[in-house]
Amino acid sequence: MVRMELVRWENEHFGYMLRWASDPRMTAYVGNGMPWTPDYVTERHEQALRHWEVHGFGLHAVVEDGVVIGLAQMLDGDLGEIEIGYWIDPAWWGRGIASRVAVELRDRALAISDRVVAGTDAGNCASGRVLEKAGLRYFTSRNMGGRLQHCYALDRGMSDKGVLRYSAFTTDPAGGNPAGVVLDASDLSDEEMLGIAAKVGYSETAFVVPRTEREFDVRYFSPQAEVPFCGHATIATSVALAERIGDGPLTFHTPAGEITIETSGRTASLTSVPTSTSAAAPALVADALEALGYKEIGDGPVHVGFGGARHLLIPLKDREQLRELDYDFDALRDLMLAHDLTTVHLFWRESADLVHARDPFPVGGVVEDAATGAAAAAFGGYLRDLEGPQRFVISQGEDMGRPSRLEVDATREDRRVTVTGAAVPIP
Repeated sequence: MVRMELVRWENEHFGYMLRWASDPRMTAYVGNGMPWTPDYVTERHEQALRHWEVHGFGLHAVVEDGVVIGLAQMLDGDLGEIEIGYWIDPAWWGRGIASRVAVELRDRALAISDRVVAGTDAGNCASGRVLEKAGLRYFTSRNMGGRLQHCYALDRGMSDKGVLRYSAFTTDPAGGNPAGVVLDASDLSDEEMLGIAAKVGYSETAFVVPRTEREFDVRYFSPQAEVPFCGHATIATSVALAERIGDGPLTFHTPAGEITIETSGRTASLTSVPTSTSAAAPALVADALEALGYKEIGDGPVHVGFGGARHLLIPLKDREQLRELDYDFDALRDLMLAHDLTTVHLFWRESADLVHARDPFPVGGVVEDAATGAAAAAFGGYLRDLEGPQRFVISQGEDMGRPSRLEVDATREDRRVTVTGAAVPIP
């Protein structure tokens, strides 16, 4: 194999950027997806030169056997992490160049920083696989300029901190909703837990303090703050514990209340706190629909449901309306903060026993959740209160490339709702 080199970006490389940036194949998953103007190419080139002067690292030309075949970028992040990215000339696609570049960028970034991050357009599955082969793990999806971006990260020495990583409501590590799990947080302060959650980067990380062999205090932290309850992190934590202490019942004492769990293999069934539901105020509904861009929705009332956290439950008219979700991130976030909402649970019922759902989560800085256990509990309570006992499956995460399966059981006798799902370690 010819040795590949990454060399410092210089003025002599400008022509390559100009050529690649005019090729729609190269820009399809960057920014708005359109080719760059010459003026914008000049601006980016000059930024790259300045970045080297300020930080001592930055954009590289990828050289193979003396030929410039791409560019490879290292950017200084806001929190001290290094963000990496690359372009490979289409003439060199399919030769494993991207994987080699990603590994080289990873190693260079971790030599000067504790954390390396990268983002790919949700439609660019090939780049996601390249990053995973380089050891980066998916941790969230975000709205970047109106487009859904999947985010990946790798931390130097994170395994030494006792953080486990599981994906919940799936049997495939590439699906479901990832969560961090710390099985013994007895010696951690609130500040340390928040710091670990921020570094892990998932929507939630669970911190466990044992009371007895099968009874635990559990707290949940997002990268920004503590949250009272998290369904997918509960499933992930339960499976992680069962793998170590055996199947059977577990009890979690959470800020939202007591949660009981039954585990069997890599499947866990959580029984929520008592659920409640009530009709949403007309003004809240109107503002939510405006932020979501909906002029009409499906049959059924819009409610605010509670299953450990508050969720706005909105029926949609068909699967296509759900698939085409594209909302005003800032407007919906501000509305949800004003009304203490964790997610908006958008759903379409294909049948009595199959529901398709998406959960925008802008208050967590995330476009949407791949699987939302607390919303599933609230939704189960909503349907039970409207129609009687319920047993159904929620299919979530399909439209963001992380399919998830949540099984919901709501009885007439108990205000609590049971949500069942699998969880698997993320390698």
